[in-house]
Amino acid sequence: METFNHYFFETAFLFFLGYYLVLAVYYLFLGMVGALVNYKREREAAGEDYVALAASSFTIPVSIILPARNEEAWIADSLQCLLNLNYPEFEIIVVDDCSTDRTMDILKAKLDLEPVHNPYVDHFNAGKIKGLYKSRKHPQVTVLSEEGGKKKAGAVNAGLNLARYKYVCVVDADTILQPDALMKVMAHVQKAPEKIIGVGSYFGLLNGFEIKEGRVVKKSFLRSPLVAYQDLEYLRSFIGNRIAWDRWNAMPNIAGGFGVWRRDILFELGGYDTEASCEDCELTFRAHEYIAEHPEKDYRIMMLPYVVGWTEAPASIGALIRQRNRWHRVTIETTRKFLHMLFNPRFGNFAFLTMPYFFFYEVLGLFFEVGAWAVTIAGFLSGIFNLKLLFGLLVFMNLVQSVVSLLPLVAFQREQKAFSPAEFLYLSALSLVEFFFYRWIILIARVTGTIDYFRGIRVYDAVPRYKSIPSQPQTC
Repeated sequence: METFNHYFFETAFLFFLGYYLVLAVYYLFLGMVGALVNYKREREAAGEDYVALAASSFTIPVSIILPARNEEAWIADSLQCLLNLNYPEFEIIVVDDCSTDRTMDILKAKLDLEPVHNPYVDHFNAGKIKGLYKSRKHPQVTVLSEEGGKKKAGAVNAGLNLARYKYVCVVDADTILQPDALMKVMAHVQKAPEKIIGVGSYFGLLNGFEIKEGRVVKKSFLRSPLVAYQDLEYLRSFIGNRIAWDRWNAMPNIAGGFGVWRRDILFELGGYDTEASCEDCELTFRAHEYIAEHPEKDYRIMMLPYVVGWTEAPASIGALIRQRNRWHRVTIETTRKFLHMLFNPRFGNFAFLTMPYFFFYEVLGLFFEVGAWAVTIAGFLSGIFNLKLLFGLLVFMNLVQSVVSLLPLVAFQREQKAFSPAEFLYLSALSLVEFFFYRWIILIARVTGTIDYFRGIRVYDAVPRYKSIPSQPQTC
């Protein structure tokens, strides 16, 4: 019996160790590719003539959609940052999604709205509208008030019904864009508008920033470790993973905070899915299906490394767990829906590079991680594994975590120069001990998220904000 126990624990330990070795190699591979693609994009940006592009009458106009539900704390700055954009031609469509706070009152005061009676045809499954308004101060701004009930996806679809231009940019109401955000992204679209159907780019966290009239006037990344670790996580996701997947046209998610899509393709896809818990990820996966169905078009979904804007991050452990609980639930939901793409040659690189990551790490990775620790600790307590082995595993896991965080951090800093020397050292130091703090918070969120998913929970949990203002309960 003792021999069997030794064999079982040693075999299980080697199995889990092999899983982590494969995962580590994959992460390091993505990190190195991401660094190279980041370098390439920055060289391209250095060669762009943005002044000429801004003055050109051939620059592609863009419809910007800003969905807002109970955003009285952010709506004024969010709208102003769009009005501040350095771009020759764009329209702004604000969709008030049945707000019960002062969102609509702020819009009326800021824009001097007047009701209009333009024809409205629901092509994108948005539902009924309550009112349509134009701004007297800013003729390019339209405000649509809808009855709600179809989540953010329905609000964006309502904006799509009014969009006039070939490309649409969807922006969250708590995102503050850089003035050159649209210019940098659309400069790439201009080169191949017949092929590029979707574009995303990096946006960071604004906790602790000073914002005035829709502009970031003061930045500081020397903030609480909880927020700083989210900085590292965003860098891993955008610069370490997504920009690497872009190299093979396998980028899985144009984030809802900022994303550009070709409107005709959205029409072909039927718009955002109002039944999905995560409308942005679900749409990107569905777009890859569409790309596979039209190989002759050579369509592309791009990821860029430019800082296009800033959004607010959870500032407490409880809020972070609630947010990541939801993120994990929707990841399972999306992966399960599109599992037929896994290792299916019809879907090209997406099937062999991206889908395995989502299935074997995002969905099953939790079970591997919990199983690995359960086997290791049980083996240690039973005397089969010694303290040296347990310590070695901790060192290995921490080393992998640190390198995976440092690669995109160094690549991003080298090209973007976003952090001061003190801020860069602070983030680097935090990355060396991330495994012993932040990783366990995320593990708890993934465990609870998995449990909640299989319990059938699909609700959107609002995350408390430091800039939030108490509002009335939602009744729509």
